[in-house]
Amino acid sequence: MMNEQKILLSICIPTYNRAELLQCSLLSLAPQVRELNGEVELIVSDNCSSDNTRDVVEWARQYGPIRYHRNNENLGACKNILILTNELARGEFCWVLGDDDLVRKGAVQKILLVLKTFLEIDYIFVSLAHIDYENLKKYPFPVSSLDLPDDLRPDNQIHEDSYIEKWEQLIDPRISGVFLGGIQVSVFRTAIWRQFSNNIIIGEMYSSLESTYPHVVIFAHTMIGKRAYYIGSPLVIVIDGVREWSDFIPMIVVVRLNEILDLYERLGVNSKQIQHCRKNLLKSSGQSLIKLLKDPKISGYEYVSLSKFFRRFWTYKELWMALFGALLLNKFSRKIWGFFSLKK
Repeated sequence: MMNEQKILLSICIPTYNRAELLQCSLLSLAPQVRELNGEVELIVSDNCSSDNTRDVVEWARQYGPIRYHRNNENLGACKNILILTNELARGEFCWVLGDDDLVRKGAVQKILLVLKTFLEIDYIFVSLAHIDYENLKKYPFPVSSLDLPDDLRPDNQIHEDSYIEKWEQLIDPRISGVFLGGIQVSVFRTAIWRQFSNNIIIGEMYSSLESTYPHVVIFAHTMIGKRAYYIGSPLVIVIDGVREWSDFIPMIVVVRLNEILDLYERLGVNSKQIQHCRKNLLKSSGQSLIKLLKDPKISGYEYVSLSKFFRRFWTYKELWMALFGALLLNKFSRKIWGFFSLKK
């Protein structure tokens, strides 16, 4: 009997009630998987959707092989991700994508080439580009990545590929403004992930760092000091404006992203590097702080202590510059809105 084909990469998509977007994602991915002769598997884990997710997967199978798993109940996004990576994935490496992510043509082949060229690496960073959902709707559905222009807004500022001696060098706001928080940027060695992933305790969504960014917690405990590779040209297109958790963004910016930096520093990442990241985070936190100050009913407010935040960061000029800029912008926006209201 011939040996079963070794799977080098498992592409894992957790999904729940987003069949239309999933259809676009699979349309871009399934043909790439089919071309790679069993070296890559594509898995969809359905978190007990009530829409036509199963039918969409069946439709997409005409373009390439897809394994479909359905949970008996909605376990939440974080637990669904862990089911994919800990139980369902059979590949040496995993790549978790959102059901709203479109993968550029040739991206999977590029990742395989890196894995085969640099056998010693344990992690690949994959850069992103963005398109607004309103712009995406201008195209006939289902939209493929082939339909979209090449000049979409990139998420990163460094566009050349590079070999990374130590994984923590990727903790850089020029590479990831959320410090590797976007799960789709990470291709990781499955065995290393599983060394720590069973220690993750998932509570109510967004109630802790583990329940918001479980992958970051796992990487922080397993990847520091490991060799990695950085792909600078965007291979994934993220659709903005469709995230069901967007109301939590102010809390995430003010609380969870700072917790990520705290965790990295506690586990040995250089303090000067973390300080640089912290200042960049504070520079971009103005609008989130204004929303939290104005609305105590905003999603996730129960996890915020603004007094603790200001006591900790009041000496940072970046904080006050961000607040001042946000206040000016809000005031200017109100004036413009008032002007056009009068014109009506």
